[in-house]
Amino acid sequence: MHATDEELRGENAFCENLAGEELGRMKSWGMSPESQAEHLISSPTRVNGLPQIFMEPLSFKIACARGTQARMSCEYMSHVQDADRVTTTVLDRPTEREFTVRSRYLVAADRGNLLVADHAGSPLEGQIGVAESIKLLCRMDLSNYVAHCPSVLYWVLQPGSKVGGIGIGVVRMVRPWNEWSIIWGYDIAQLLT
Repeated sequence: MHATDEELRGENAFCENLAGEELGRMKSWGMSPESQAEHLISSPTRVNGLPQIFMEPLSFKIACARGTQARMSCEYMSHVQDADRVTTTVLDRPTEREFTVRSRYLVAADRGNLLVADHAGSPLEGQIGVAESIKLLCRMDLSNYVAHCPSVLYWVLQPGSKVGGIGIGVVRMVRPWNEWSIIWGYDIAQLLT
């Protein structure tokens, strides 16, 4: 099985460090009793949690096995939509060659970089580039530290920290209890000075 089991998926713990006191706990991602009941009524399948680092390659593999033509290391450049389809110009980064793709849909999944939205005439409003985060994937046995408060997601509060506006780091369990994704925000402006 690739995913985190349902019993752990929706547990969010709040703490100042993993080995310390749990400050609070919250059910999320559809794990409240009401959400679970609604899901059981609506779907014949169970809900599980799968981090992006596992979901992307799995989705890519399944899509290709079902006939999708997909390429990695490519960059969106522009698109033109006509009455029937979208023609997208793409840059193959390793070869630096541009090519076009004809499709029914264009999905903007560029992390808010705004290029697709701008080209579609739907610019987003607000300030961008305020904060960024770094994400580390680690293999280490933390079972002794988290046994007292097992969770899939730990919100690590750092009182007084204003990094990213909230002063919270995230430790996400990828595989119980020896594979983790650790995320912490940083202020972009400080890097540029």
